[in-house]
Amino acid sequence: MSPSEHKLRIDLAAAFHMAVANQLHEGIANHFSAILDDGKHYLVNPFGLHFSEITASKLIVCNLKGEVVKGYGKPAPSAHHIHAPIHRLVPRAKVLMHTHQPYATALTMIENGRLDWSLQTTCRFYNRVVYDNDYDGVALTESVGERMANILGEADLMFLGNHGVMTAAPTVAQAFDDLYFAERAAQTQLLAMSSGRPLQQLDQKVIELVASQTRYERFELGYIDQHFNAQKRLLDADGCCYQQ
Repeated sequence: MSPSEHKLRIDLAAAFHMAVANQLHEGIANHFSAILDDGKHYLVNPFGLHFSEITASKLIVCNLKGEVVKGYGKPAPSAHHIHAPIHRLVPRAKVLMHTHQPYATALTMIENGRLDWSLQTTCRFYNRVVYDNDYDGVALTESVGERMANILGEADLMFLGNHGVMTAAPTVAQAFDDLYFAERAAQTQLLAMSSGRPLQQLDQKVIELVASQTRYERFELGYIDQHFNAQKRLLDADGCCYQQ
């Protein structure tokens, strides 16, 4: 195993445990994947393991047809039909994280549910989010992943109508950072909406300004990696076995 694959395995395994720690998981459902250096294979969680059971060595390797080439077990059918087509059709999406996390998913249940540009946290997703409104059942065919790939395009966050959310990024740290803050933004928005009072909209210029400022924080100030490392330290302090 190459050093880069070893590190990728550890980071991806850690992300599963971070999802558990932050209540972003749904038991053995949902799936995270990451493309290996050759661009032809990806790591993914095998079907049947709870997110808290996943370790670096338990991740399996599949080709872009969804066939297992290394490891024990096989991906969930929906993992194969969602992740393989997106990795194949959207090469920039090296890491994909799909969950049914409660607040972001709740937003997909609302008619015309959208992130509202009335919160600083939400502005980090300005011009980076898209919506798939054509839910047609459990992802059991390649056409579902292909449709998602076409909608995803250059976006980093996709809300899946009546279903859940997905993040796409070049690194595990960035994909998790977006997953985490998508949930926080949705949670805060739904809490404000529950008051029954109108949300106070931000001015367009302010939205664009905050989007630029948070982009600077995320990349120039290293917020993404610092956040991921902090989450890792919490796992380590609890004696988490994700590195095994």
